Amino acid sequence: MDQLPFVVRRVVTLPALVSLWYLIRLWREGELFGVQEKVFCGWFILALAVQLLARTLGVWIAGVVAQVALSIVLVLKHQIDDIY
Repeated sequence: MDQLPFVVRRVVTLPALVSLWYLIRLWREGELFGVQEKVFCGWFILALAVQLLARTLGVWIAGVVAQVALSIVLVLKHQIDDIY
């Protein structure tokens, strides 16, 4: 992790913030319940832990990719729920 400049490490936390924002938004709108709520919250916590505690660049990238994937899934879930 020492290979990346401080600014770059902070900028790529944007997917985590987007994921958290959509998690809170979906939870407040009542669109997350039961197993969905547990799976998405677990996904967020695991991806954030991997991203923040990674010792190698490859593991850190895996955490960022997991956060990006979660953000995409949550945005799609919100869009699909708005349609129906």
